[in-house]
Amino acid sequence: MYYDLSKHCSVIGKVIKKPDRSFSFLAYLLKGKNNVLIDTVPERSSELFMKELTDQLPLSSLNALILNHSENDHSGALGLLLAQKPELPIYCTPACKVRLSGDYPKANFIPVEHGSFIKLGEYTFRFIHTPGLHWEDNMVTFLEEDETLFSNDLFGQYLGAEPPVDRGFTKEEILSGVTSYFEKVFQAASAEERGILASILELPTKCIAPGHGVILEKHFETVLSFYRQECVIAI
Repeated sequence: MYYDLSKHCSVIGKVIKKPDRSFSFLAYLLKGKNNVLIDTVPERSSELFMKELTDQLPLSSLNALILNHSENDHSGALGLLLAQKPELPIYCTPACKVRLSGDYPKANFIPVEHGSFIKLGEYTFRFIHTPGLHWEDNMVTFLEEDETLFSNDLFGQYLGAEPPVDRGFTKEEILSGVTSYFEKVFQAASAEERGILASILELPTKCIAPGHGVILEKHFETVLSFYRQECVIAI
């Protein structure tokens, strides 16, 4: 699946549809002076992912990968990427580097600090570590220019659609998908771990681009309110 979210941001991913539920795995490609990939997909979908990626630009033009989380459903295409571009800079948390260095000892991992910024071409990225939501190596990435939050597992939903956007869903459907995903992935998080959300909820976000579910533009305030209640007010 490939979808143009804006003139410079595209979604590459996989939607799985079952009789009782749909689910998705989403990665993002930003094109410009620097071309930046944010996350990948599960290994079982990596060959199709690579085809859809290289249909958009040659790997020689890919400048960086931002990897918000080491779990296979977000890093599964890393092996194919590095086989063709071993020098690719990979921005991630220090814990993510530790988890993946054993499998990719020669990879160019660049650990980023909590709250740090980097400039890649015309894009400014802010990194916010979210340990415990849901692994210790998770982070989210905020694109300052577009006010878009690439949230990986955070704000994900048990939903899937092509195109992967929320405008075809009611508020109730979005809340159902968000609630069931939260209960599965984040319910066990401690009050301290949930408290990390306070700073994320203060970001001037206009769009949430998660790793699972649908991209939130129409209903993102609904989802933020749910997380505010569960992770800030409740503690």
